[in-house]
Amino acid sequence: MLSSRFLWQIWGLLGLALILSTSLVSLLVADQVRRDALNRVEQSLLDQSNALAETAGARIDLGGLLDSEETSRLFTGITSRLTIISESGLVLADNFRDAIDMDNHLDRPEIQLLINEDLEFGVASRFSETLQLSMYYLAFPVKGNQGNQGFLRLAVPLEFIDHQIRALRTRLILGATIVGLVVLLLGYFLALRITIPITEITSLSKNIARGNYQLRLPEVRNDELGVLVKAINELALNVEQTIDQVTVSRNRLAAVLAGLAEGVVAVDSEQQFLHINEAALLMLGISQDDTVGKRFDEVSVFNELKQLIRTCISEQTAVESTINDGAKTIECSCHWMDESGGAKVTGVIMVLEDVTMSARLEEVRSDFVANASHELKTPISAIRGLVETIIDDPEMPADVFDRFMDRIRVQAIRLDVIVQDLLQLSRFDSTTRVREFKAVSLDSVVRQVYQSKQMDASDVQVELRLEVQQEKLWVEGEVEALNQMITNLVDNALKYTDAGGVVTMRINRIGAMAQIEVLDDGIGISKDHSERIFERFYRVDRARSRSLGGTGLGLSIVKHIAQSHRGNVAVRS
Repeated sequence: MLSSRFLWQIWGLLGLALILSTSLVSLLVADQVRRDALNRVEQSLLDQSNALAETAGARIDLGGLLDSEETSRLFTGITSRLTIISESGLVLADNFRDAIDMDNHLDRPEIQLLINEDLEFGVASRFSETLQLSMYYLAFPVKGNQGNQGFLRLAVPLEFIDHQIRALRTRLILGATIVGLVVLLLGYFLALRITIPITEITSLSKNIARGNYQLRLPEVRNDELGVLVKAINELALNVEQTIDQVTVSRNRLAAVLAGLAEGVVAVDSEQQFLHINEAALLMLGISQDDTVGKRFDEVSVFNELKQLIRTCISEQTAVESTINDGAKTIECSCHWMDESGGAKVTGVIMVLEDVTMSARLEEVRSDFVANASHELKTPISAIRGLVETIIDDPEMPADVFDRFMDRIRVQAIRLDVIVQDLLQLSRFDSTTRVREFKAVSLDSVVRQVYQSKQMDASDVQVELRLEVQQEKLWVEGEVEALNQMITNLVDNALKYTDAGGVVTMRINRIGAMAQIEVLDDGIGISKDHSERIFERFYRVDRARSRSLGGTGLGLSIVKHIAQSHRGNVAVRS
C-alpha cells in the first residue's frame, strides 16, 4: 500500500497545502504586525513633533549651529534622534552629531515630501550612514515667531520592530510545525481509508478490461466509492451488451458493403487499408490478399487514384475525379473523415463507380450536339424570315431595310456564338481527346483575362478588380482552356451585375491546389437554381439571358474544363 502513487499524491498535496497556507499566514501576520508597529511609531513621533515645534521654531529664529551636547540639553528627555533643519537645508542642531559636521539635508526624502507635496508631515525609511542603522524618519514643518521657516525631524531605529517580527515568525513556524505534523498524521490514515478501496476497485477493473465481463465488484459501501462500484458493474454489463451489438452491426455493415455495386475503400491517414469491398476489388483488379498489411500507394492500382488519396489526405477535403484507362471509366470520390464527424480514426473513404457505359452515352450525346449545332432552328429561322421579307419587298424603305439587316447580323452572331460554345463543350467533354498539358503560370492567365475584360466591364459600368498573390502559381494544364474557363466566369459575372457594381477576380493557393474565385455583388441566385446552373443550356432567367447574349453553355464549359484539369467548380450565393 505504501507504494501507491495515489496515496502519496493525496498526502503530498495535503502537506503542500499546509506548507503554503502556513507560509502565507506567517507573511500576512508579520506584515500586519510591522504595519501596526510603524503606525504606532509614526503617531508617537508626530506627537513629539507637535510638542517640540515651538522650541524648534525659536531655535530657527536664533540661527547658529549647536553641537550634539547643546542640543541634548536643549531638548532634555528626548530618546529619539532630533534634527533641526533650516529652510535652505542647513542642519542647525542634532542630538546625535555636531551640526557643523553634517551636510545639507534638503535632499532627504522626508524633507522633499514636505517641499513638493502639500502634506502635514513627511516620513521615510532608510539606512542612516551616520548611525549605521535602519531608521524611520518623520519631518515636521515649523515656523518661528519671527517668520523663519524650517523643519523638525525625529527618527527612531527599526531594529526593535524587526526583532519583534523575527520573534513572532519563530513562534508561528514552531506552532505550524506541530500542527502540521498532527494534520499530516491524520491525513495519512484518511488517505489510506480512501486508497485501499480504490486499489481493490482498480485491480478488479483491470480484469474486467481484459474481457472478463462476468466479474462484478462487491457493493458493500454507501458512500461515493460505493456509487463508483455500482457504476463500474453497470459499465461492465453495458460494455458486454454493446460489444454484442457492435459485432452484429459490423456483420450487417459488411454484408451491405459487399452487396453494393459501387466500390468502397477506407484507409487511415497513413494510407493503411481499413476496409475494401468486393466491388472495389473487381474494379481495381486486385485481391483481398494484396491489401493485407499494405498501404494504398503500395498496391498496383491507377496512379491517378493514388494521387487522389494523397491530395485528399494533404488537403483534408473532398476531391473527385474521373479515371479512364481506355477500357473503362471510373468515377472516384474521396471524402476526408475526421473525429469531428464522430469517427474514431482519421482517414479517407473512397467511393468508386464504374460509369463506362454512361461515359460512352455521354460521348455519343456530345457528338450529336456538335453535329446538330449547325442546324439550330431559332436563329436560322429568324434569319430566313428576315431575308425572305427583304426579297419579297424590293421597294422596302431604306430605314426598314437597315433595321432588318441589323437583326440578321445579330442573329448570325448569336448563331456563331452557340456553334462555337457547342464545339468547345464537345472538345472539353471528350474523354478520348489527348490533352497537351504543360506547366502554366495560372496567375499570368488571370492577368491576361483581367486586361482583356477591362473594356467590357467599362461598357457596362462595372468595376473589375484583381487580387493576385505575389508568388507565381504554376499548374499543369492547357493555356487556352484555362483562359476560356476564366473568361466565361468573368463574362457571366459582368452580365448579371448591375451598373455601379464590382466584380473581383481572385487567385490564391490552398495547399497543393490553386483556387480561382470570381466574386460579384449582382442579383444572386437561389439554392434551387445554383445546383443546376452548370447543366447545358440551363438558364435561371431565360429572357434576360437571351437579351444579354447568353447561350446557357458558358458555365457548363467552365465545369468541364475544371474537371479535365483534375479540379472542380462550385457556386456560393
